[in-house]
Amino acid sequence: MIDNTVLAFMVITVILAGIAILGPFGWIYFQAKDKETGIIGSFGLGALGYFWSQYLLTIPVLWILMMFDGFMKIYNDNSYYVAYILITSAILSILGTLARYWCIWLMNRHIPSLYRALSSGVGFSVIGSISVITAYITYVKYSNILNKSGVAGLSELLKANNASVTDLQIENIISQLTGTSAINIAFEGINVIMVVFVEMALIALIYEGYIRHKSLIATLISCGINILYSFLTMLIRGLSTEKMGNVLSAETGTLIYNAFTLICGLAAVWFVYGSVMRYKVVLKEGPYAHYAYFEMKDDKAKKEV
Repeated sequence: MIDNTVLAFMVITVILAGIAILGPFGWIYFQAKDKETGIIGSFGLGALGYFWSQYLLTIPVLWILMMFDGFMKIYNDNSYYVAYILITSAILSILGTLARYWCIWLMNRHIPSLYRALSSGVGFSVIGSISVITAYITYVKYSNILNKSGVAGLSELLKANNASVTDLQIENIISQLTGTSAINIAFEGINVIMVVFVEMALIALIYEGYIRHKSLIATLISCGINILYSFLTMLIRGLSTEKMGNVLSAETGTLIYNAFTLICGLAAVWFVYGSVMRYKVVLKEGPYAHYAYFEMKDDKAKKEV
């Protein structure tokens, strides 16, 4: 049986995952609608950038890597698992950074706009948010069936939907449904919100470098932060798996992961807030005033040195 509290938090997680996208995008849209264009287009570009960088391009890259015996040894040997997640996080982060820069370059070649950049950051997160929403809608459906018809009823449904599903897979699904606490489920929704702000911060960093004519430096810094963030995320998750010898219990690993994501998300909120405040200062003077703002800052810094 699934407790009603757990079911309620599953629904809350679906709502939070939706708010994670609709909240920031709605705020950006209504802030910019009377001043700027391209907000919706930037959102779509962000989603497209995520798709080609994290799905389409990873296929040929991984295919090339699998041609090397050294990579296959790292992939198949659990003792090299840390090296594997470092390589994986580096590849995904580099491709993701290229996609973020692509969004910035396409939407800011003529008139710079932080709002368009942030909108692309939200779009970059939309696929992940949708996956959480669909997963928890499915969990709610399965939980209701489990409560009403028991294990036999859920097994019958799963086998009717997929004839190849095994009893072990059904046991794993039931174990996931019955073994997760309400707090951990709620944090799934909170984590989606934090990840959205991390994406917004990463793309805002590239944007500010772009308008300061320091695109390469800002892009490399953003990429480095992304690699570190992705590596630590995968490492923390891996510590409670068999590949790393179950160094941590599942509960401890989840707690550390939630705390890490929350800290990173709050740091991203702080950075995005600062970027928006800087942008609002100059926006009244026109779209190109952001260039002059940072040029003045750079000149002042040089004089102080």
